[in-house]
Amino acid sequence: MTTLIPAFLFAALALLLVTGTAGLAVMLFGARAAEPLVAAGPSIGEPSRRDVPALVGWALRAAVGLLAVALVLRTLATGHAPWSNLHEFSIAFGAAVLVVHLALARRHPIAGFGPLMALLAAALVGFGLGRDDSIQPLVPALQQPLLLTVHVGAAVAAYAVAGVAFISAIGELAQRAAGDRIALLPSADAARIVSHRAVLIGFPILTVAIALGSVWANLAWRSYWSNDPKELAAAATWLVFGAYLHVAGRRDRLAALAPWLVVLGFAGVLFTYIGAGLFIVGEHSYGAP
Repeated sequence: MTTLIPAFLFAALALLLVTGTAGLAVMLFGARAAEPLVAAGPSIGEPSRRDVPALVGWALRAAVGLLAVALVLRTLATGHAPWSNLHEFSIAFGAAVLVVHLALARRHPIAGFGPLMALLAAALVGFGLGRDDSIQPLVPALQQPLLLTVHVGAAVAAYAVAGVAFISAIGELAQRAAGDRIALLPSADAARIVSHRAVLIGFPILTVAIALGSVWANLAWRSYWSNDPKELAAAATWLVFGAYLHVAGRRDRLAALAPWLVVLGFAGVLFTYIGAGLFIVGEHSYGAP
């Protein structure tokens, strides 16, 4: 069973890389190539360009399927939720980013972000494949099946929603800089709406994840808060997204900070997820192999 897992993961990674790079190439160069045709009359290239988001969407669904199979097999092999170390967490994080994007794309015109989502998910899956994937007994601090499932699962969900908010914020910044002339991307206003919706969804989940983490810390280490690097990084990230919520509704110059705060918040997510557990010694250093 475990020998099949890398095959599904590498297949998903290859699909995401091809989808992301090809979609990004069409986004950057395809529209320019078709401009003379548009000026001359009906565009020969237009139908194919309109098909790109739909094709990317199908590819992302296929990648989600491959990652889901790998995660299910990992769960069966380990006997617990598939996010007990950086390898498992990264794969689940990448899959969750795609699921959140596809879910929001059903209600919002953000299919054009598909290639960027594919590249983000590919980076997460690729990072996970570079970590130790051996199946080891859970360390004592992780031997809380319910909290492992719910607390870390909430963190996966919150981080994934933050990833979608991040891509949407990058899209907003790009479109505002280009005057909404990037044809295959959503407009700046549409990107702002999705980014805001994502933060509204992710912020409460992140709050729950942090609260459950403090409960778990007390069970494992007899302290709700120990100024651990990951705890501090998570708290700082929460404060950044809280600052975003205070700025997002303003109609003055501070409103322009909103997408930048989302970008900063996702940088905090990445530091909490990788840096605080992998490079800085603390109670959460068990996350490193």
